[in-house]
Amino acid sequence: MKRLCLFIVAVLCLASCTGVEDFGQYWGKGFIDPALEGSWKKLGLPGQDRNSIEGPDLLRFTRNATSYALQAINPIDPTAKPEVIQRQRADNEERSSARTLRIGKSLFLMQREAGGQGKGVIERYDVRRGTLQEYQIDNGAAVEFLEAKHPTAKNIKRNDGEGEYVVIDTFDDEVFQVLSEIADDPAYWILNCRYQKVP
Repeated sequence: MKRLCLFIVAVLCLASCTGVEDFGQYWGKGFIDPALEGSWKKLGLPGQDRNSIEGPDLLRFTRNATSYALQAINPIDPTAKPEVIQRQRADNEERSSARTLRIGKSLFLMQREAGGQGKGVIERYDVRRGTLQEYQIDNGAAVEFLEAKHPTAKNIKRNDGEGEYVVIDTFDDEVFQVLSEIADDPAYWILNCRYQKVP
């Protein structure tokens, strides 16, 4: 479980994606988006140094039956200690399982450990002219929306404890309905990172 958490953080920083305890029946409703297939190099964000933007340097989507095997690849420092190099190589070889879910007019990437069940992360994305753009939920705006419009929601809610962010327990019809109300509204999404398609 610890390796899964570390890998998910490496692929999509937890600050930039929403954790899901169990995708439930909605994993089966996901599909392979052909626009994602291949390798994507991090561009970062306009006006910012790409190295200051969290996220892997390279994303690689490889079709694997009914989902993608998704790798997050970072450069290896040849001057690092052997155990660090070995760990980085192993991290670069890790693969999660990814499928796309359409909510409203928007696309969301569901990601979980390859071959695993349940737990993972979800984030909104789009692909335009060879550029993959990832969006994080604006947690402040989303929590306000939940508290105002869906205060009794069981499976999508504000976290318990410190901070203020959205958490999803079981991804069910209630979660889908709530997300459908904000999926296409730019007020609830922040551009987190951009990637360019590479050969």
